[in-house]
Amino acid sequence: MLKKSFILLGALFFSLNMFSQTLDDAGSKYNTGNEQYTAKAYADAVTSYESALEICKKVGPDGDVLKLNIQKQLNNAYYKNGLTLYKGKNFDEAIAQLEKSAKLAEKLGDTEKQQKSTMYVGKIHTTSGQVLLKKDKPDMAIEEFIKALKINPKDYKTYLGLALAYKDKGDLHSMLQNADKTISLTEGKAKAAKYSDKAKKLAATELFNTGALEIKNDPAQAVIHLTHSLDYTEPSANTYYYLSIANNSLKNYNDAIENSNKALELKEGDKSDIYFQLGQAQEGSGDTAAACDSYKKVTSGNNVESAKYKIDVEFKCR
Repeated sequence: MLKKSFILLGALFFSLNMFSQTLDDAGSKYNTGNEQYTAKAYADAVTSYESALEICKKVGPDGDVLKLNIQKQLNNAYYKNGLTLYKGKNFDEAIAQLEKSAKLAEKLGDTEKQQKSTMYVGKIHTTSGQVLLKKDKPDMAIEEFIKALKINPKDYKTYLGLALAYKDKGDLHSMLQNADKTISLTEGKAKAAKYSDKAKKLAATELFNTGALEIKNDPAQAVIHLTHSLDYTEPSANTYYYLSIANNSLKNYNDAIENSNKALELKEGDKSDIYFQLGQAQEGSGDTAAACDSYKKVTSGNNVESAKYKIDVEFKCR
């Protein structure tokens, strides 16, 4: 019986000793993690804290106090490591760390850290999309931007990214939708003005270019796109000049006359091409005298001979 008691006591002492060593090991790992965290070696700190946490889980309820402290520091390490990886453009790893931070923060009731971690996940998706755009991968960029908007549906930078991606894909309708959303979300925000300006410039340029290309085969659609471009930018001589060409093609002569006159007001330097379009519109409307005056002002460019023919042969202008 005595021998058996000694064996039982020995086993109990060994068990207690093993428990003590295990808790000590957890504390040691925790302290190592703190040193690494202070030295900004966040990835190493994450590894140490995770090891300490695993040891505490094996210890059971007696390790709960230490376990809570480890979890709080592990949460901080996940967050800091995520930001460090983000700065290093390791986007996937950064997202993984910040998602762990958000999940652990929720468990700990740390609403502020949960929100900040989640916000950065969205921001990283946007940055990733921008990088993919520069690599001419608009479809992959769109996927990243959509992920970002699920987290922050009011991020105007993300909508501008989507507008640029759809521009690269040649999707004018989707590009305009996202440019408009960018402009709407930046309204009244002085710090966001540059993003609004970029969206307006993008929309105006794409509408103008599309309209200019459509003049020959679809002048009616060209008028729609060129006119819409003026909603995003200051009036320009070029826009009104192309509108005059499109309206002349459609035999909308009164509109073409109006467009030409606006182009003349805005144009600096030689105006020969505009006067030729004005002459065409006046001729089409039946005002030969006015057309003659306009054709006489065509003194350079590709339309000089055509204007001269109108003056000398067709209308015999005085």
